[in-house]
Formats: sequence, structure tokens, C-alpha cells
Amino acid sequence: MSAPVSSFIPEPGLSAAGDSFVEWQRGVARFAFLRLNRNLQCCQELMSARTPADLQKVQQDWALQLSSDYQGEIRRQMELLAAAPATSEEVQSSAELVA
Repeated sequence: MSAPVSSFIPEPGLSAAGDSFVEWQRGVARFAFLRLNRNLQCCQELMSARTPADLQKVQQDWALQLSSDYQGEIRRQMELLAAAPATSEEVQSSAELVA
């Protein structure tokens, strides 16, 4: 029998690597929630559009925001990777590349 999922998630404060993992999980969950809300907002705006120009504007705004959100999230994840405790030479060299 396998261990429960919660046993694989380190408790905050137990180790530097565990803290980094928890911070990464929080970032991923926050970003997923942000994008779901932005997609919902876009759907609502699409349903209230009255003209083809309105539709185009909503889609354009959504695409620009999507690009900006992903760019920001990639930057945050790279910063987190660079600040994470390195456990091997390969991890250290990867972190140096993005720092």
C-alpha cells in the first residue's frame, strides 16, 4: 500500500529544501487560481460583447494579459529556483544559468 499524498509534502520549517518545495506549491496554486479567474472574467466579457469589435477587444486583452501573467510567473519560478538550496552540482549550475 502506498503512503498518503500528504506524507510526501514536507512541513514548512523542517528543511530549506522542504520550504522551497512548499513555496513552489503555493506559487503554482496561486497562479492556477489567478488564470482560472482571468479566464472566467474573459468568458463573462465575451458573453456581454455586442459587436465583432467588442469580441476582438476582449480576445486581444485576454491574450495580452495571458502573456503578461505567464511571463511574470516564469520569472517568479526562476527566482525561486535560483534561491532554492542546491543539492547537486547539476542543480547549482542550472540555478546559476537563470540567476
